[in-house]
Amino acid sequence: MIFVSVGLNQYAFDRLLGKMDEIAPELGEEVVMQTGFSEFKGKNTECFQYGSDADMAKYYDKCSVLVCHAGVGTLINGMKRNIPVVMVPRRAMYHEVDTDHQLMIAKKVIGMGRGVQVLDVEGLREAIAEARTLKFPPYVQDTSLVDYMSGLLKEREGKPRYSH
Repeated sequence: MIFVSVGLNQYAFDRLLGKMDEIAPELGEEVVMQTGFSEFKGKNTECFQYGSDADMAKYYDKCSVLVCHAGVGTLINGMKRNIPVVMVPRRAMYHEVDTDHQLMIAKKVIGMGRGVQVLDVEGLREAIAEARTLKFPPYVQDTSLVDYMSGLLKEREGKPRYSH
């Protein structure tokens, strides 16, 4: 099963959800999507808006590939389970988030060898295939991703929220 998670952000992420629903029949396995704030209804996928931590853990535990925004909580859930990750960072230019900080988070995860990034959702099919080939050692829980994000937040203090 491929699990898609868009996190708890207050913005819709229909760009990712729509493309995943479109390509789902071609992927060879079930696709389940956590749609968050969006009211998106899938034609080819099972969708739900939010789940408890226990419910979300069941999806993470069952999935073969995690397709997600580049949110730290979602990524850590995938990495600690050694799931290949396809990150589609939310972008300010599409009004999916206030800042483009998820681009920096995705870059860090790529540097850790734990995921691939897609900026144009037209490349999702290929990115999922690439993620399936990733080989990485078991995740050792550390604070490097959280520390990295904390550093980014400190840098952004006092800067405008929108970065188009």
